[in-house]
Amino acid sequence: MDMSASVDNKRAVIAFLTDFGLSDGYVGVMKGVIAGIAPDAQVIDITHAVAPQQIASGAWQLATVYRYFPRGTVFTCVVDPGVGSTREAIALHAGNWLFVGPDNGLFSYIYAEQTVHQAVMLANTRYRLARVSTTFHGRDVFAPAAAYLARGVGLGEFGLAIDPASLASLDVRQPVRENGTIAARIVHIDHYGNIVTNIPLALVPDLFDEQVQVRAIFEETGAVVDRRARFFAAATGGAPFLFTDSTETVGVAVRDGNAAAALGLHLGSQVTLIIAPR
Repeated sequence: MDMSASVDNKRAVIAFLTDFGLSDGYVGVMKGVIAGIAPDAQVIDITHAVAPQQIASGAWQLATVYRYFPRGTVFTCVVDPGVGSTREAIALHAGNWLFVGPDNGLFSYIYAEQTVHQAVMLANTRYRLARVSTTFHGRDVFAPAAAYLARGVGLGEFGLAIDPASLASLDVRQPVRENGTIAARIVHIDHYGNIVTNIPLALVPDLFDEQVQVRAIFEETGAVVDRRARFFAAATGGAPFLFTDSTETVGVAVRDGNAAAALGLHLGSQVTLIIAPR
């Protein structure tokens, strides 16, 4: 199944997600490569502040945003600690979008949520830079591939097809609720220090029910959070509180403060949410 027919070449969208930061020229040179190949493409930065080498964090951040982009968007995602290894460089058509990046689990939520119509290796030298470094495939392989896809080149032109079932995938299963207990983890800490867990709100429709008590217990530090607030302005006293993040998951915040720093927590920290009658 070829996605090229559904991409508007004049207004094709290329969306970037990387762990490159902005203090070096890595992001800029990738945009320069794209401008040379697909000058009419609209380039949008999702984020370049994924924690360095944190594939799981990049995968989760991509999962929270891709649905808001138009059909045919080319997501160019580079969190690639295995650059230069045997991991494959890939492109795929999943759902209504295209994705370009390393085959290291970065697209795990996409595989879980969307049908993968086609996946290929980025092997055709025609669609990469003439010289490919061993350390910067973002510039030399992924950016050119994204630009050519934005121009309407079909996926099949880039290389051999890959069985979607063989693509590298992380464990992105959602937690389950058993007898009022949910074992989960921190999947994101944002710029403000707000903590985001992988507990979907659908699991806790009674989160703000005054007839139940809700406690988040963080095993690593022993911290317990049992205050709740529907929005930041309702929180008082500077204490951590449970809230509903915009990603429709349970989070922990401190009004005008940094919850992660206050509680001594980090990406991957385990949390147990307990819901019990008062």
